[in-house]
Amino acid sequence: MAELLVRASGHWLDSKTQGEVDAMPQGERDSYNARTQVGDIIIVKPDGWEWGKEECLPTFLVVKLPQVDVATVEHFTNPLNEIYINEQGREQQRLLKRRKYRIPENWVSNKALLGKSVIEITLSAQKQALIDSIVEKTS
Repeated sequence: MAELLVRASGHWLDSKTQGEVDAMPQGERDSYNARTQVGDIIIVKPDGWEWGKEECLPTFLVVKLPQVDVATVEHFTNPLNEIYINEQGREQQRLLKRRKYRIPENWVSNKALLGKSVIEITLSAQKQALIDSIVEKTS
């Protein structure tokens, strides 16, 4: 079984106004834009993982997916990078988002409202529906 640690609340920087973001130096603004968001799959662990006391609501949800192999879903923790050509004409990568994939925010919010930090999805159709609903970010 795979267990997903999913961000359930906004990032602490989400309260910045657009003016504050615009005033940030470019490097700080890039980091701000790359921050994790509600629904981001932070890490994937095998069944029975001992989560820490901070890895719970209100910040995180643990989503247990019985009979789903870790290798099948671990790519959901990949970052979103942009490939560009630097000043020396070499290809480089720039981090756009810390996580490339996320579970839809409304799904996460609805589960968080239940007040349970651990959600186990046991029915095959529900597991597949959740996996199919995962969104790939493009920017």
